[in-house]
This record gives sequence, structure tokens and C-alpha cells, in this order.
Amino acid sequence: MVDVSDIIGKLNPKTQKRVHAASEVEVEKQPMPSVAMTMALHGGIGYGRQTLIWGNKSSGKSSLCQQMIADAQKSGKSCAWIDSEESYDPKWATRLGVNNEQLIHSRVKTIEEMTEVGVELMRAGIDVLVVDSISAFLSGAYFDKSHDLKELGDTKQIGSDARDMGNAVRMFNYANDHTALVLISQIRNKISSWGAVGRPTGGNAVEFFSSTSIKLTSSATEKNQKIGDVVIGDKIFQQPVGRPVNWLVEFNKLGPPNQSGEYDFYYEGDSIGVDPVGETVDIAEKFSVITKKGAWYTVDGVQMQGRDTVIRNLRAEPDLYEKIVRKLHEQIP
Repeated sequence: MVDVSDIIGKLNPKTQKRVHAASEVEVEKQPMPSVAMTMALHGGIGYGRQTLIWGNKSSGKSSLCQQMIADAQKSGKSCAWIDSEESYDPKWATRLGVNNEQLIHSRVKTIEEMTEVGVELMRAGIDVLVVDSISAFLSGAYFDKSHDLKELGDTKQIGSDARDMGNAVRMFNYANDHTALVLISQIRNKISSWGAVGRPTGGNAVEFFSSTSIKLTSSATEKNQKIGDVVIGDKIFQQPVGRPVNWLVEFNKLGPPNQSGEYDFYYEGDSIGVDPVGETVDIAEKFSVITKKGAWYTVDGVQMQGRDTVIRNLRAEPDLYEKIVRKLHEQIP
């Protein structure tokens, strides 16, 4: 049997400080608001690693990350938000559970500023850092030596955005010891021999340096909207309150890739954000904790018609919901 300590003992003192047995590597993970996504990620996204979350417009990327921050804050983690789009809304974040008094917010516009702020936050010991989004930053090619914006016709440096972003994520990788770094990216069309292919912005380095890549997609068409009751004054209106979001773990160095699923995301009504009850119903059906025949569900011996009915009943009966959750945990290894 190989004696690793003996080999390490033969190294010079400087090198000894840089090596250790692989058994000493610790992988801490931050759970996601989606129950099924957390299961697919074997516990969540990794601390000390970079995660890429990208997808189409209005697929709930920022809101998912804000809910994740809310959960991290509840467990005592320090969190920061780099806001390049000036789209952070404290009121909306509060509805998602974020404690704005305990969240560091930075509004920057350039890749250089993002890198400077991000590296300093990592060195200061920040636990969770979200950048929203890398698609909105300007590279140095847009500025002259006086740091003023150039004329548009003078900004045609091919590949400058990808080059500068590539250098930024390399610097993040070097500075990151324990931070769960999340880069949000919008989708863009990449022209290939097969036609237009949707990819995240920022260049190849963003994907290369990400331990995990999660793609979110959602349709805003009328047929995909979830209709619910919204109280305005003393009246109740029926209007869209949410829609399903599909997710795909494209690649993952901390667990199996190509995992996918769906959750309901609500932007109005009593339940805001990712709906854990709806997800629990779907997972419980998969593991036969809840059985389904046609449109009828059997929940703890009681028959209910339709998924929406099951969700409403479980929300109205917290004890029954907790009972289903306990049974589910007994089934999942």
C-alpha cells in the first residue's frame, strides 16, 4: 500500500505546504431553492467554486439566486450581489426572503470593476457572491486612456469582451478559496455549421472555469401561464400568477451531469418564488409516496383529483405536507 505521508515527507518544505492527501479535500455545498435541483446536484452548488446559471429572458435566473441567498443567510452565510444591470429590487428580494440589511450590493459597469470588487470580496471572506449578469458588462475596449467612453466607431476590437471576461474568471479562480461564486448569463445565438445555437455570453472561459452549469428555460406564452386569484382591494381577480421553469444541469464536476427537471415559479399570490409544495408532489409521485392513476392522486389514503388540487390541499394542511416530506426522505437515499 502506498504511504502518501512518506512521499510528502520527502518533498522540500515549500512544496509540502502546497500538497496533501486527497482525503483532506472538503466539498461544502449550498442547497438551491428547488428541491429536485438540489438532489440532482447532490446537495447544491459548491463553495470555493464557480457556477454558471444561464438561460432565456424571464426564466427566473436572478430570482432563483436571490432565493438561494435568502436560504444561505438563514444558515449564517455572508452574501454579496454585483449588479451590472441595475435591476436589483430590494422590495422583490424581500418577498423572496432576502435580508437586504445583511446583503452587500455593488453597482458596477465594467469587467475591470467587477473583477476588482469580486476579488476584494473573496479576500474579505464573503461566502456567496452572485454576479448579475456578466452579459451587461463593458470591456476595456470601450474606453480611452482617460477612462471616458470612446465613440462607437472606435470600439471594434474583435473578441475584446470574451478576452477580458476570460481574464476576469481566471483571476476569480485564483482568488477564490471558499466562496460560492455564481455568474448569471443571458442566452445568445452562436452561429455554427448547424445554424444558430443558444449559448451563454462571456466566451468559452466562463464555461471552462465553471464547476457547474445550469440552464433555465421558461415560456411566457399564454398557455404556459398559471392562473390564480389575486386580491386587489376588496376584489379578487383571476390573472397569471406564475409559470413552469425547466432546468438542466448541463455539466457538473461535483456530481452527475445531464440531470433535468421542472418547478413552478410564482410571481404573484401567496406563494412567491420556487414552489416547494408542487415539487414535493412531483417527486413524491416519482418515488410512489403519492400514487397517481389518470387525473386522480392518492395522498395518504385520500383521493384527490388533479395536481393543483393536491397542491392546494397540502398548503392548507401543513401537517399532511410534513408527513409526505418525511415519507419522501425515508425513500430517498
